[in-house]
Amino acid sequence: MPKKVDHQQRRAEIADTTWRLIAERGIDATTMRAITDALGMANGALKHYFPDKNALVKTAFVRVFDNTNTRIQQRLAGLTGLAALRVFCQEVMPAEDVTELEARVVLPFWQRALADAQLEEVWAEAMAQWRQQLRRILAEGREEGTIRTPVADDALVEQLLAMLNGAQVLAVLGPDETTRETQQAMIESYLDNLGR
Repeated sequence: MPKKVDHQQRRAEIADTTWRLIAERGIDATTMRAITDALGMANGALKHYFPDKNALVKTAFVRVFDNTNTRIQQRLAGLTGLAALRVFCQEVMPAEDVTELEARVVLPFWQRALADAQLEEVWAEAMAQWRQQLRRILAEGREEGTIRTPVADDALVEQLLAMLNGAQVLAVLGPDETTRETQQAMIESYLDNLGR
């Protein structure tokens, strides 16, 4: 009798393995064969779940995005305003081992999204979700008085996304200049200005 496979669990295992391999080896070295070897799967079995490399890249990015959001939500319990914004920034910036690995998945995703409408849509949806969350945090901060800047929230949201996404590029490609300490200083300086 054939072994019963939990396909949802298998997809999750593939997603976890894929994002880790991309982070550690790079997108070009993360072949279908490398993934099946790491999982102990038959070489053709991966096609059942993912028809091509872009599907794997999408899965890896979505896994990283979901993992980041889960950590943010876990750490946000009871926090609002600047404290909540600090947590959000810390979980996105590649200033820890896991967030640095995640940034190594995001960069090749961006490259592929430039030429693939489906991947571009995934990116747009992810940023829409973050924009909504950041607007809520900023509104709470203004209500409680921890955010006092006269800069409009829409502009602040775009500044935050530019800083956080830019830090991923700078830290991955220039870790000697954009150190973890530098990233923390960037966050603190930015948040300090919001409270003035």
